[in-house]
Order: sequence, then structure tokens, then C-alpha cells
Amino acid sequence: MNLIQLLLALTLLPATIAGYPTSHPPTEEHHDHKHNWTFDLFHNKHCAGTTVSYAGQGSTGCRTNLENRGAEAFINVGIDRNCKVKLFRDKRCSRHAMIEEIKTGTTTKCKPISRKKTAHSFEVSCR
Repeated sequence: MNLIQLLLALTLLPATIAGYPTSHPPTEEHHDHKHNWTFDLFHNKHCAGTTVSYAGQGSTGCRTNLENRGAEAFINVGIDRNCKVKLFRDKRCSRHAMIEEIKTGTTTKCKPISRKKTAHSFEVSCR
């Protein structure tokens, strides 16, 4: 043991014996819980063909980037109980154009969109 190590040991010994921390404990970072959601959209009502998955955290604005010229069916893969997904028949997420709402209790099996409509946009809202 060299002189520097000996001095450090003697300097820190009283704090260690008394139980005092020799450095500040790391502060906890506060992370807001983001509500997760995932669902699949399909071009036909039988959920056959290409699966287009959408996933994210928290609320979104109107999303109009649906592939395959819209969707006729969906599968609820996993939607946080504080969120709901609204599907719209137009590309503006207009209230009068809402055709389906996907939320926690919705089946996790293939479900054709109500009233034989095609969705062209969606919006997620979480509380």
C-alpha cells in the first residue's frame, strides 16, 4: 500500500464506520408513464394478406398514412386501458366519419370494420 492509498483509507474510514455516504446517491429520474398501443389493419375483412401494424405511445393526431388504400378489418394486438383508437372513413378524422373504436376490451381476433366501411385514417387518444 503506497502513501496515497493509506491517506485515502484513513480519510474515508470514519465516514465508512459511521455509515455516512462518501458520495451522493444517484437521483431517481422521474419518467411519465406513456400508454402503449398496438393494432394491425388489413385490406380485406378476412384479415388475409399483408398485415400492416401500427404501434406507439400516448395520443396521436390524425394519421392518414394507411397502407393498401385503407383497411376493412383490424386486430387489437394490445391497447393500454387508458387509450382508444378511432378509425375514420375519411382522411381528416372527422367526427361524423368515425366508423370504429378499438379499446382494451375489444377482441384480439380479426374483426371486420363496422357497417362494411373502409378506414382511411385513425387517431389515438389516451387519458
